Amino acid sequence: MASSFDGDNKFDFHFGVGYDFNFKQAAILREWSDPNNPKSTMVRDLLYRQQRHVVTPTMEIGLYKDLAIYAALPIVISDQRTYGFDQKAEPCVYAQDATGTNPATCVRHDNSTTIRDGIIPRDGFNAMNAASPFGAFGGAGTETIFKGANRYGLDQLIVGLKIGILNQDRLSHMPKWVLGLEGRFAVGKPMTFSRDTVDSDPAGNHRVGRGTHELGVWTALSRRYRFLDPFFTAWWYQAIRANGSEFKNYGATQDRINPQSNVGVSFGTEIVPFERKAKGQKVALNLRGLAMLKYGGRGYSEAWELFADSPALVGTFQPGQAGLECDRGAVDSVVQYAKDNPQNGDALGGSGVTGRSGGGGCQRFNGITNIQDFATFGVNIALHAQLSKYAMLMIGTTLTTDTRHLITAASRGKAALGGDPNLVDQPNEINPVRRDVIDQVGRRYAVGDVFGAMGYFRFLLTF
Repeated sequence: MASSFDGDNKFDFHFGVGYDFNFKQAAILREWSDPNNPKSTMVRDLLYRQQRHVVTPTMEIGLYKDLAIYAALPIVISDQRTYGFDQKAEPCVYAQDATGTNPATCVRHDNSTTIRDGIIPRDGFNAMNAASPFGAFGGAGTETIFKGANRYGLDQLIVGLKIGILNQDRLSHMPKWVLGLEGRFAVGKPMTFSRDTVDSDPAGNHRVGRGTHELGVWTALSRRYRFLDPFFTAWWYQAIRANGSEFKNYGATQDRINPQSNVGVSFGTEIVPFERKAKGQKVALNLRGLAMLKYGGRGYSEAWELFADSPALVGTFQPGQAGLECDRGAVDSVVQYAKDNPQNGDALGGSGVTGRSGGGGCQRFNGITNIQDFATFGVNIALHAQLSKYAMLMIGTTLTTDTRHLITAASRGKAALGGDPNLVDQPNEINPVRRDVIDQVGRRYAVGDVFGAMGYFRFLLTF
């Protein structure tokens, strides 16, 4: 860490730049039940893939001995999501060849539950071709069914304060112990998604901001012994919705409002096979394991672009309020209009539902859902090269996986607001963010088989 007014070192300033390439893949699963299968089972439906490129300039200034402030601004150069049918099973059996004893194991247009419920169009959607997004994936042999828009820009500004509590360089029998206070503040406008792209390409389709502030604390502890430098870190970040975010508060019956928070630990060691202290040179291999819990909130899940602006998820955010109803018949009208007019991205407006009796409160869904708590586990392997007293290079990769978890988990609502105290049976008791087609037991979505890989490069100058 930067440390100023420290002996002959009057001022410390660090400047760096990093590049990350993130790849993520996950199976999007669906609970499903029907008259022939009364027990709800988890079935495979879609495969999610995301590729993201980020450049991050960083700065750290020493304020005093073992006291520094730092800042980082991740800049997303490109972020794109693609969804395809899950056809990874071996042997791969499609619905047309399935029997009672040999069920379907692979997915196409005719047995995707997401298509069956009208959540996405039968022939897919391609936001990368904003002028003609519909009907791009209608061929029988296609695997891709939905492409999100290319996103870029800013999400959060990271600022923090580092305090060196113990320093092995001063007291050789003690470890290094650093405590950090950090804020991650939303600076980019929140991302949204609209299928109405033909006449104009919505700006929200290209944003990367989540509209989330995070306030947290972290600590790091290490103790160098000859060529080994084992370390331990821990952190906690409380997430808070920012002004103007898509994390809306619709009233007392909403079960969750804020984004998910996270807490985690990492541990490992740095192995130093080569070092020349006099010249400030060192080569080290860094091995690290990590575990993190995300909990207690809502979020932009792996399937949020599928859900956002879907005709099947039209609903009301003011249940029980006169004149703002959105009944099942109104939603069915929107879904039917979308099927009959597959080239119109504004199914709600085109259907004429808004203003009808029983449909005056129908509004688009923004795609954000209640997400079940889940854990992330990972390993990191990196090469750190101290080129001189003033320059450092880091190259590495991090591999992660998430535990299987539901990504549509809104509760029914809150009882005892006018009816049976043990049953949600009144319109004004219903959770305004719940959509039965994805939140009802037997229709909920989950993600599993998650694989993430991040390759990164860091270059740091220290003065």
